[in-house]
Amino acid sequence: MRRIAAFPCLLALCTTASLLAPCAAQAGQTDAKAAPTSGTVEYKSNVSEVDSCNQAQYRMPANATATAMRLSTAIKGEYATFTCRVKWSLSPAARPTYRPILFSPSA
Repeated sequence: MRRIAAFPCLLALCTTASLLAPCAAQAGQTDAKAAPTSGTVEYKSNVSEVDSCNQAQYRMPANATATAMRLSTAIKGEYATFTCRVKWSLSPAARPTYRPILFSPSA
C-alpha cells in the first residue's frame, strides 16, 4: 500500500488560507450596514385592533420608543382588517407618542 504524500506548497497554501479567513471575516463586517436608529413597523390583523397594535409593538427593536402610531380599519362585507402602524426610534432624545398604544408595556 502506497501513502499519498501531501505537497509542501499545498499544505502551506491551506495553512495561509485558514489564517487569513478570520481577517477576511472581520473586513466583511466593516462593510455591513449599521442597524437603523428609527423605522416603522406595521401589522395587519383580522382579529382586532388590540391584536394588530400588540403585534406591531412586538416587532419593534428592544428599547425602542414609539414616536407615532396609526390605527386603521378596512371593512369588506362582513370581514374587517385592522392595521396598526407604529413609528419607532432608538434615540434617547426621541419624544414618545402621547397617544395610547393598546396594552403597551408602559400602560
